[in-house]
Amino acid sequence: MNLDAVPTAVREPRVREGAATILVVDDEAKNRFALVQVLADLEENVVEVASGEDALRFLLREECAVILLDANMPGLDGYTTAELIRRRDRSRHIPIIFVSAIDKDDKHVRHAYALGAVDYVFKPVDPMILRSKVSVLVDLFKKSAEAQRAAQLERILLEENFRIRQEKLEAERQLRQSEEQQALILRSLPIAVYSSELNSNLRGPRFIGDGIAELVGFPRVQFIEEPDLWMSRIHPDDIARVMAEAAALETKEATSIEYRWRCADGAERVFLDQAVLVPGHAGGNRNVFGVCLDVTERRSAEQQLFQSQKMEAVGQLTGGIAHDFNNMLTVVIGNLDALTRSLKGTGRNFDRVQMALIGSLSCAELTQRMLAFARRQPLQPRPLDLGNVCRNITKLLGRTLGERIHMDVAVAAELWLVLADPAQVESSLINLAVNARDAMVEGGLLRIEATNAHFAHQDDEIPAGDFVVLSVTDNGTGMARDVLARAVEPFFTTKKMGHGTGLGLSMVYGFMRQSGGHMRIDSTPGRGTSVRLYLPRVIADARIEVAVVDEESDEYSGLERTVLLVEDDAGVRAVTASLLRERQFSVIEADSGARALEIIDREPAIDLLFTDVVMPGGMDGFQLGKLARERRANLPVLYATGYAASFSASEQHADVLAKPYREKDLLAKLRALLPQAAQA
Repeated sequence: MNLDAVPTAVREPRVREGAATILVVDDEAKNRFALVQVLADLEENVVEVASGEDALRFLLREECAVILLDANMPGLDGYTTAELIRRRDRSRHIPIIFVSAIDKDDKHVRHAYALGAVDYVFKPVDPMILRSKVSVLVDLFKKSAEAQRAAQLERILLEENFRIRQEKLEAERQLRQSEEQQALILRSLPIAVYSSELNSNLRGPRFIGDGIAELVGFPRVQFIEEPDLWMSRIHPDDIARVMAEAAALETKEATSIEYRWRCADGAERVFLDQAVLVPGHAGGNRNVFGVCLDVTERRSAEQQLFQSQKMEAVGQLTGGIAHDFNNMLTVVIGNLDALTRSLKGTGRNFDRVQMALIGSLSCAELTQRMLAFARRQPLQPRPLDLGNVCRNITKLLGRTLGERIHMDVAVAAELWLVLADPAQVESSLINLAVNARDAMVEGGLLRIEATNAHFAHQDDEIPAGDFVVLSVTDNGTGMARDVLARAVEPFFTTKKMGHGTGLGLSMVYGFMRQSGGHMRIDSTPGRGTSVRLYLPRVIADARIEVAVVDEESDEYSGLERTVLLVEDDAGVRAVTASLLRERQFSVIEADSGARALEIIDREPAIDLLFTDVVMPGGMDGFQLGKLARERRANLPVLYATGYAASFSASEQHADVLAKPYREKDLLAKLRALLPQAAQA
């Protein structure tokens, strides 16, 4: 049935606040009026409708405490209306009292109860009984509604309480996590926190991180149990300065000071102590709050950087001096060689020239050591077996070190090859062995060892990779920490005046750095010193080259051979040209690379280019050699230098003659480069 098509007759009274709704359903107005009057004393909201359709519409939007339903009505009768009411979830719980004047037999009553009615009354209705029944149902409705509201409120309160508790638990969890993280950070940081009253005796830290406790060797609790422990371990040379800074806090209100601190094992750490003055509570004494930060590694790194910068500056200065000095020595030694030949067998003058030559050669050796430290010496590296070098030098060292020094040489099997200058490796071994001998005044054991070493990870000094380690170890006097820190400084020596130049270790250090290697020194006073040289492994032919040295011949001649001599130093150029002409070479001289290229372009008969490496004018010797060979592919080139700031990989294998050179050194190179030179 379409409810919207049925006329609506709903009469709603003035709504009372907090009152329940009673729905009266009857098709006759007089019956509705009578029921409303009966229920008026209950002071509830009584709503009248004239049909079952109107009742169903009303129940779609409103809620009732009880329904008084006429059993016999046109359209939807009371039974059908009750059945429809019970089918809806919204209204199925509403109590229904049937009111009838016709259907009084048991069949109708049972049918009404079967449809969910709570009562069945007959017209005429007893007002008191009806009011009582309705009053009970209304009261039950109100109590149920109140219980529902209370239950809903309780549920809301429980949900809110649960939410608040969850938020509290989450806040507590986050707080604990934050505190744990902060505690973990504080324990791991190398810091110590302290506080004390102004003008009182300074006390130790009230908090010590695990990191600092581990560093200094004292448990954290000991600093609490012994408040004076921290101050008692400050270095004696620093304590007065620390106390003065503490006394000045009252006026400065903040301080920052570094001092040394003696650990449990006697080692020293450096702490940066920063303190501030904070006001006391309620006019009480002012307090000092401070933090001690371990800056040992930072200071060590700064010292290493400063040392490195100092060494680099000294190296640049040394290299520049040695370069100029080598040019002068080339002139001196060249002329002394010529005088030696002319005065040979003449007695006193010959001896004097020989003494001058020996002195000049000693100066040349000194400059070579300076250049080695400065990493500017010309090297001629080749694949080298350090084991053979160690074994071959043993006899020489045996005579040099003397009988009181016992020497032990150990070479690992299948030793890797390295790329190094053999002469410089031998010179380094000799320097280290002589230093070890001087450290063993009463004699001792000198051990030379060559081993393979693989480093999977980089440490403070040695990068990852494969190395051959050449070590020289003695059991002599050893070095104190301050001496060890300056061991590789040029001209630094602990030996007596005249017993050492202070260039031995610096030369080895410079040679290692120039060769791509590393050097490490470990020394303990009274126990000895170990110097380890790390040279990178090279994959190369394992055959060891054997240098064949021709016997020097005074008959060697450069007849019909032309040498282009390029040298910016006039003195060196004059000495070298004179030496070559004495050997019957034709010599064309040039003072720059640009001038030399002009000569090459116009002179076809040039058999060899002999050029200095370091020259002014924007073109060095290597650039000149490259341009010359672009013009003449087979032109032999010999380079001379007393200064090798940077050789490229290809230049490392060039024919290089180190200044200052002697006549025999130059002739040996010329024989190799001009093997078909005419012989007189």
